[in-house]
Amino acid sequence: MEHLDLHSVRANKARLGKKVGTFGYNSIFALGFVMLLTGGLLVYADYHLGWSLVGISLFCYMAALWVQYDLLVVKASGQGLNNRISKDVLTALDPKQPMTPQSVWQALSNHWQTMFIMNHLILPPHFVDDLLTVDEAGMEVIWQRATILADHQQSSTIEPGHVAAALLLTSPNVAASLTKIKHKPADVEAIANWLGRELALFTRKKPKFGGIGRDWANGYTPRLNRFGTNISRAIEQQNIEFGTLADSPGVTAVKAAFSQGTAAVALVGEEGIGKTSHAYALAQNLLAETKDRNLEHRQIIALSPTQIISVARGPGDLEYIISALMNEAAHAGNIVLFLDDAQLFFQDGPGSMNATQILLPVLQSRRVQFVFALTPRDFQQLKSTNQAFANLLTPVVLQELSEAGVLESLTRAATNFEIQQKLVVSYEALLEAYRLSGRYEQDLAYPGKAIQLLEQSLVHNVSGIVNAQAVQAAIEQTKGVKAGSAAPAEADQLLNLEDQIHQRMINQSRAVSVVANALRRARAGVSNPNRPVGSFLFLGPTGVGKTELAKSIAATYFGDATNMIRLDMSEYQQESDVARMLSGGEHESSNLLLQVRQKPFSVVLLDEIEKAHPNILNLLLQMLDEGQLTDDRGRKASFKDTVVIATSNAGADTIRERIEKGEELESFEKQFIDELINGGQFKPELLNRFDEIVLFRPLKPEELAQVVGLMLNEVNQTLSQQQISVELSDAAVQKIVEVGNDPRLGARPMRRAMQRAVEDVVAQKILKQEAQPGDHIALDASDLSL
Repeated sequence: MEHLDLHSVRANKARLGKKVGTFGYNSIFALGFVMLLTGGLLVYADYHLGWSLVGISLFCYMAALWVQYDLLVVKASGQGLNNRISKDVLTALDPKQPMTPQSVWQALSNHWQTMFIMNHLILPPHFVDDLLTVDEAGMEVIWQRATILADHQQSSTIEPGHVAAALLLTSPNVAASLTKIKHKPADVEAIANWLGRELALFTRKKPKFGGIGRDWANGYTPRLNRFGTNISRAIEQQNIEFGTLADSPGVTAVKAAFSQGTAAVALVGEEGIGKTSHAYALAQNLLAETKDRNLEHRQIIALSPTQIISVARGPGDLEYIISALMNEAAHAGNIVLFLDDAQLFFQDGPGSMNATQILLPVLQSRRVQFVFALTPRDFQQLKSTNQAFANLLTPVVLQELSEAGVLESLTRAATNFEIQQKLVVSYEALLEAYRLSGRYEQDLAYPGKAIQLLEQSLVHNVSGIVNAQAVQAAIEQTKGVKAGSAAPAEADQLLNLEDQIHQRMINQSRAVSVVANALRRARAGVSNPNRPVGSFLFLGPTGVGKTELAKSIAATYFGDATNMIRLDMSEYQQESDVARMLSGGEHESSNLLLQVRQKPFSVVLLDEIEKAHPNILNLLLQMLDEGQLTDDRGRKASFKDTVVIATSNAGADTIRERIEKGEELESFEKQFIDELINGGQFKPELLNRFDEIVLFRPLKPEELAQVVGLMLNEVNQTLSQQQISVELSDAAVQKIVEVGNDPRLGARPMRRAMQRAVEDVVAQKILKQEAQPGDHIALDASDLSL
């Protein structure tokens, strides 16, 4: 690798150009103009001195041209470091100082390209000052890396951004420091490429696409101008650049179809996949087309169905407008009509119109070319309702972009947001928008869902910077999930989760501990993010706290006991119930997938799982494995932020008998599960999918007394609005336990006993005005109506 020569001709020109600058150029040009004007006047007056001034003016103009086209530009003059290094680098470096990584960084740290990289890393420029070496020999690898970056971006010059990125990428000290703040070398390289795309856009010459002569050749199109948007003209006037999308497989396929004489193409893709962006990229590609005369100078005009419908006063008026638009496009000759949300042209109803009978003869005559944007579902519906029309469309199915493609789209969107709202959108925000939108947004495709989330995060900026936390705040606000790191208060809550759960339920310490550990793992980010937060099978007799533990999780971890979706699996015993569970109906309140979309951060409780049809259990396998299910309309519902709990009374008698014999749960738990498998009650592949299988034991009398205490707290909470409280003596508590205890039903009869013993007595006292606000009612066993 050659050494950078700061005394070369190019380097001297660059420094001289910086000294002369725009002011010097303007001064030389003005001096030449004055000399020419004065000399001309003197020549006219027959003074020989005038010819000398004219000569000086010509010299000034030659000098001005030299400054303008040589000194102020210093273009790349071939291959090699010294021939490609940009004038900004040459003028920033001091030829009198040793050239080391540290000195080069300090020289370039205030350049806007270096600031671009550091701002998008959310780092101050001085962050790396003391991390770089002062060894001159270390510059060789830096120049090599900068050259590689420039080559990758197809840049003829090596810019300050390339050098700054190379300094960050080649320093072990910088790499170690970036790792500590969760940055990777790939992030630096990605930001450098982002900068490279912006540089290419800034420096490229505005392309010429034919100008007024082309417009005259296309004809007069007043109606199309009124009801549509000329995409091609917008690209031409605003110098919009769609990067690699202009040569993507989708755009290439549409061009190939048109080149072969196809009259209409259907861009088929999910919402958010970029059908409109593909139309714009197609317009950019067609504007630059010079090889295929069938495509040369084609202009794309997007029609707005809502605007057409709003103007039309009836079906006849609507038919007249559409026919006039088609005739105008056919007369113009080089028009391609783009119909976004094309299904609005194919259906009857508010905000839509069925124009297929008007468009059908136009397509058959091939007088006008069309691009229709449709979702797969809408295209399928069109084929089922109007096969003749659908057969005239050549479908081009768009695929979701790769992660690299989505991130490139995000950088373009971020640049627009930065310009419009005077913000800095960090690269970590783009990565977080990609990650979180993929996890939580199931109804849109990439890149649309990532761009939408990024836009929603702008309002959460901190001091004008959109960081990863802003994106997390946006998803938490829109989806009701916890996406960010646990705050100190929440971390303390997680560490003491068992105590909080035990405030709502008695004993079952092993079950509580198992669930609490799973929730802590998920919140700390050390569990599998593609599966539910936790999945548990609770086994045990009725009334021992299985459902109550699920409610406690909803209240303590998910914030509210109502954040629970409960399904009685005894209602899903038929094979036909599979379709009911996967129904995409939006108005079925019992629909599991709809409820999960509405409450993605919740407990999913599947009661009496052993009663469900085997095909339902197969769906459960998929849910636990992949963290998602797909409805009958092809839409996914994510279970990745739910805690899935299945309960079963299978083997309840066995558990009760062995506990009564004095055995501990842990001593026979494995044997018990094996018996369930051997008995055919559960398939081993289902049991293996659960994070934990937890056995619940029957409650002892002293524990039932504690349950009475919890129920009494609920009564007092209800009475607190009337400022009345109730207290039970030990004898009263014991009597309720005796009456409400049923070994077969556990603690469930206790609530009925509580209602009869306490709530009925208190209600009578209130109605008889024997209890007033502020009173404390003490009840003994003899006071209870049992």
